[in-house]
Amino acid sequence: MNSKEEQRRIIKRLERLEKAVFSSTTNVSCLGKTSKANIKNSLPDLILMMRDRGIFKQPKSASEVHKELSQIYHCELDRVDTALRRLKARKKLRVASKTIKGEKILAYVW
Repeated sequence: MNSKEEQRRIIKRLERLEKAVFSSTTNVSCLGKTSKANIKNSLPDLILMMRDRGIFKQPKSASEVHKELSQIYHCELDRVDTALRRLKARKKLRVASKTIKGEKILAYVW
């Protein structure tokens, strides 16, 4: 490759990366079908988006929700747990119990 072609390729890649980083849309492919949505990137908004996609049809514990969210939103488990409890208090999610390894855990469902 000559240097002009290489420069053009690098500039094209930089523009694509710049668009991905500084764009106001977020790619939410791991929460269901691939789509671009103009959303707030707050944790409760992402959890509600998961709820709308049907992820909470089966009871999910806070650690399961954290695992699914970690693909697009990196935070601590206690932040996810707090957000789930607040959404439950606002009646955006319901609480159920789930048994894992003989131990009952708090789970969230919609």
